[in-house]
Amino acid sequence: MDLGIAGRTALVVGGGRGIGRAAALALAREGANVAVLARTASELEATAADARALGRKALAVPADVTDPAALDGVLARVRDELGAPTLLVLGAAALYRPQKLQHVEDAEIAQSLAVDVQSAVAVCKRVLPGMLEARFGRIVGLGSVAARTGVSGGTLYAAGKAALEGLLRGIALDYSRRGITANVCAIAFAETERLQGRIAGDPGHREKLQNATATRAIPTADEIAGVVAFLCSQQASVITGAVIDATAGAHLNNLW
Repeated sequence: MDLGIAGRTALVVGGGRGIGRAAALALAREGANVAVLARTASELEATAADARALGRKALAVPADVTDPAALDGVLARVRDELGAPTLLVLGAAALYRPQKLQHVEDAEIAQSLAVDVQSAVAVCKRVLPGMLEARFGRIVGLGSVAARTGVSGGTLYAAGKAALEGLLRGIALDYSRRGITANVCAIAFAETERLQGRIAGDPGHREKLQNATATRAIPTADEIAGVVAFLCSQQASVITGAVIDATAGAHLNNLW
């Protein structure tokens, strides 16, 4: 299926690893030029190199997503070198430190909200003008079923993911008539470097996660990236303000 996004510019926040990287490459395979944004330059350069190997223009833009001035510089560079982004994937790694709320320091609360919420708002604000001018835009946030179920010991994480859903629903209401859709692709867990690190210390954890899904298989980053790519497509124009569960059925259980 031709997703109709060839030649468009995609900005993928968190594009250096995991699902963000997989999403950037999925969009590149569909013909989009990609800019990848995160803090680790070496990981971004690897993603950009793989996108170029697919015949696309690609740009690695290391920056702190919580710094508005840095975001202004990033967007200016992306516009100059690739064109204004009309595809945006919000895949910055949400902070997750397992601890009950009473033990969380105020500084940690501020940091979590800055990374998980404020940065998403700031990026969306900066890409919307270009989307409005093009009368086309696709915004996809990588969310979590924790936004609905909560997660024991992860109150801030769940709050951040719930805020992402609210943000994108609001954008959908305000801008869908102008050709801009906004959706969340919600996951429970996926085969990423982070998950493999957890499993390494607990061999039984993989089986537990597999049994929590309806398919008895942990989704891969590429499988979830396929959902993200579709939500960025021309064909997904009737999907906006939605939360699409890409969990292999794990959202049917209360995992947390």
